[in-house]
Amino acid sequence: MRGLFDKYVDFKILGLFLTNPNTPYHVKEVSRKLGVSPASVSNAVKYFENSGYLIKEEKGLAHIYHLNRVHPVVVSLKKAYGVAMVQSSGPVEAFLQADPNIVSFALYGSYADGTFDEHSDIEFVAVAPSAIDKFSNQRKFSEVRKTIEEKVGRPVAIFVATMSIWSTMKSANDPMYKKIMDNHILIYGNGLEDPFGHQ
Repeated sequence: MRGLFDKYVDFKILGLFLTNPNTPYHVKEVSRKLGVSPASVSNAVKYFENSGYLIKEEKGLAHIYHLNRVHPVVVSLKKAYGVAMVQSSGPVEAFLQADPNIVSFALYGSYADGTFDEHSDIEFVAVAPSAIDKFSNQRKFSEVRKTIEEKVGRPVAIFVATMSIWSTMKSANDPMYKKIMDNHILIYGNGLEDPFGHQ
């Protein structure tokens, strides 16, 4: 889906607004950021305004556009686009290279429910049987995290739990466990409710 947005000019323009929901833009600014002609930007933002996806404000002679965050189509598009943007960075493959023993890997937080903004972290949780070499894993995960940040241009956080830690958090109804379980998208492996497949 991210590729679709990058391929077509109108979608590429809408993608800028979806990933920066609180930022107002004028036509020339969008044109400079995306390398798209002002005429193409002007036609696109007018169409999206007529569709209700963007809101136009007139400041003197300038027309400023920003995302209509409450439009039902925008709400769904923003969530889908955010997940697609995260997936386009190849997080599953990258983290599995760092630790092939990961049994569950999920996206949680604002990118999972589509409420992210310009300052939101992309948050992952990984569950593995055990950390054989904790120091080495931390170093590898840190390298992967930085690589993904460079690809998506957003800060990335990764919470890693071993089987014993995850089970303890579940038994104690830990706030972090509850936060993750209440709002996550599984993108690899077993469900977080029972990542080790206990019967």
